[in-house]
Parts: sequence; structure tokens; C-alpha cells
Amino acid sequence: MKELVKSYKELMNWMIKNPSEAIKYRQEFQERVIKKRCFYGNSAMPTTLMPMFLKPKSLQLIKYACEIADQIIERTIDLYFTDEYVRDYFSFHPAIPKEWINIDPGYKKHTIINRLDILFDGKNLRFLEFNTDNPGGRGWTDIYEELYRENPMYKDMIEEFAIDTRKSIVKGEFEAMLSCFKEVGFDEKPRLALVDFSMIGSRGDIEIIRDYFIENGVEANIIDARDFEYRNGALYSNGVKFNMIHRAMRAEFFLRYPMELKDFHNGIKNKAACMVNSFKAVVGSEKSMLSFISNPKNFHYFNDEQIKVIKKHIPWTRKFDETITISKEGEEVTLKAYMISKKDELVIKPATGAGGYGVMVGKTTDKVKWNEVIESYAGDPGWIVQEYTEIPQIKLPVIKKNKIVLENKFLNISPYVFNGKYVGSLGRVSDKDVINVSSGGGIIPIFTLKSNESSSSENDIS
Repeated sequence: MKELVKSYKELMNWMIKNPSEAIKYRQEFQERVIKKRCFYGNSAMPTTLMPMFLKPKSLQLIKYACEIADQIIERTIDLYFTDEYVRDYFSFHPAIPKEWINIDPGYKKHTIINRLDILFDGKNLRFLEFNTDNPGGRGWTDIYEELYRENPMYKDMIEEFAIDTRKSIVKGEFEAMLSCFKEVGFDEKPRLALVDFSMIGSRGDIEIIRDYFIENGVEANIIDARDFEYRNGALYSNGVKFNMIHRAMRAEFFLRYPMELKDFHNGIKNKAACMVNSFKAVVGSEKSMLSFISNPKNFHYFNDEQIKVIKKHIPWTRKFDETITISKEGEEVTLKAYMISKKDELVIKPATGAGGYGVMVGKTTDKVKWNEVIESYAGDPGWIVQEYTEIPQIKLPVIKKNKIVLENKFLNISPYVFNGKYVGSLGRVSDKDVINVSSGGGIIPIFTLKSNESSSSENDIS
């Protein structure tokens, strides 16, 4: 491990002393990023100048906690369909029809392609939220590992110290989707449609996934959801039959163009294709999921191992409509007054928000603005309050005025769990305490050390 620390610091010092050469390598790297379709909007996906390394025991903790959390999510969604109290607890995007959520996709597991966002400082792991609707970044994450392994600045260090996990995420998605397709019982070869709207967002991420399916023998195309025709019990686009659907947009986008999407919805309702994720997965993405899970009065729904993970890794969370509740200190409180008095210890979020929008961190939010939001949404089940968790920071080199300087960045890790199994992690950094690529953050590639590399370094937070 001392050799890794030495190599890591030597590379950062070399960048600082030789900024022109480092920037040249960086520009070549960014050109490769564009060619590999890792872009957000019209620009190359922002990424760090240095990767991050995880110790094997850190990986084991992340894998264990995330796979148990996936079980907890699955258990809660089971309860949603069988327990009236649980069903009444959740308030989804108000316009999403319950009939969509009630559609049987033909396979048993409610959520397949999941990303569970965490804060992890090497010892303490806390879940922030669950993205089980349509988590992004899967294709990009694998591509960045590939590009870092090929880049002359990092190649030798990564090869010497890190295990090889190339394409683990897209491979995991491939296997999970084919498992669902097999479970549904189609007696024909799969043909995959990655479904979105042609004018919404960047398609780079799903193009990478599409290409992996094609390379591994599955016909795949990116299809606008409005282009489907449902006839004779099957879904067609331009005369081509598709029997497997990758839902590449959040569920709320499918509320648009109701006339144009009529055939698509009829096809899904009648199991013309195996769709992953199904609309049932929306339940898991509700931020109120963490409120339900973290409340001790609901622990009786879970087994001992799940309760242990909840107590250790799920932060105290409550919906705004839980007007009288038990605080994170274990006392009975009036929630509105508690949120006002404990401002610096709390975070508030829209229950159905995405991309970091609407998130307010108490300690960095103006008191007047904080109180206005609480007054405006008091009693609203569409908002949650959550215990603040200290955000880990990592010191990284950045380009400033043609020089390389070191700066602290906020860090979070977003592990992917596909069909109940951990497959890899997306790392993200930001100057802001709300970390999201859509809000100006960037990606930091994560590599796991070989098993004989056991102690931590300054830039191995774990």
C-alpha cells in the first residue's frame, strides 16, 4: 500500500510541476471521452484528474449494505401491494396512474436496475436515496474505467494496484435483463428496444448499453416511445417486432403524449414485451421510502438482519405530513417546530425530486428561506426532512488558469445493484454539498485495490 501512496502522490506532484504536459494528456483524454459518447448536454462529461481507490473491505461493506438495502426495498414494495397501511403511506408523482404501478411485468422482482446513493467516509456508510426508477450513468461508468486504464498517466498505477472490473456494470445489466426475459417465458429470441423520446436529453449512456447488447448477440435499437404500434399481441416499430424493453426515461415522462403513447402502454399492459424497469419500480424511488424504513414503528415488517442495516445505515427521515413523530434523538416532537429548531442538523427534499433539484441543506441555507419552505409545505406528504450526514471530502488536482492546483471536493458514491446483486459504483464529486452531475458535479472513477493492498491513503477515503 505504501507503494500506491507513493505512486499517487508522485503523479499529483508531477501534474502540479508539469501543467502543460498534464493538460495535454487531459485534452487527449477528453477527446476520447467524446468519441466514446460520454457527454452531458453538449459537453464532455466532467471527470476528475485522479481516480479513487477502495480497499477490499470497503467494497465488501458497500456490497453487503446495498444488497440488504435492495432486499428492504423489495420487501416494502411487496407490502405496498398487500398491506393497506403501507399502500396509503406512499404518495407518488400525483399524475402517475396507479394502474401502471399495478401492471404485472411477468417477472417476480419489483426492481431490477437500481442505484443506491450513499455517503461513505471509509468507516461510516449512510444511504441518501434510492434510484429504482431509471438510474443513469451505467454505460459511462464502465467507459471511464476503460479510458483511465488506457491513459498513460494512470495506466501503470491502475494495472499494478487495482483489480480488473472492466464492463462489470453493462455486463450486469445484460445478465439481469435476459434473466427477466427468460422468466417472462418468451419462446423467441430477444430483440431489445431502449425506449425514450428522441428530443429529451443525451443518448450517449444508452447508446453504450445498446452496443454491448449487440456485441453479445442481442439485436438492439433505440426507439422513440411514440413510434410503437401494438397489433396482434406484439409491439412493432417501423415493422420490426420488439419483445424486450429497456425503459430509458423516468416514469413521469411517459405521462406526455397520451395519444401517441397509447399503443406503447397497451403493449406493456398486455405483456407484449418484457419491460425493465417496470412501473412498479417507481415505488422504490420515492424518498418517502426512507421515511417508512427508518421509523421504528415499521421495524416489525423486516427481519433482524434488515433491521440491523436500517439502524446503522439509513438516516432518520420523515414526511412533512407526519406532524407528531419521534425525533432522531428518540423524543416525541411536533415535526414543524423540530425542523425549525434543528435547521443545521437537517436536509429537506421533494419526495419525488431528481437531479438534486429542490434539496436544501439546513446548515448552508438562509434561515428565512428555510422557514418559508417549511411554512409553504407543512403537512405536505410530497416533501421529506432527513437527518444531515456529513459529506466526505477528497483532495484532488484541478485545472485553474493553465495550472494544476489541489482542491477539496465533496464526494458521494452511487453503487449499482442489478437483480439483487452489486455490480459496481459510480463516483461523483462537486464543489457544492448537493452532488449531482445535472447540477454541475463531475465523475470520479472508482477502482478496487487488489486484496493484498490493505491500508488507506490520503486519497483512499476507505
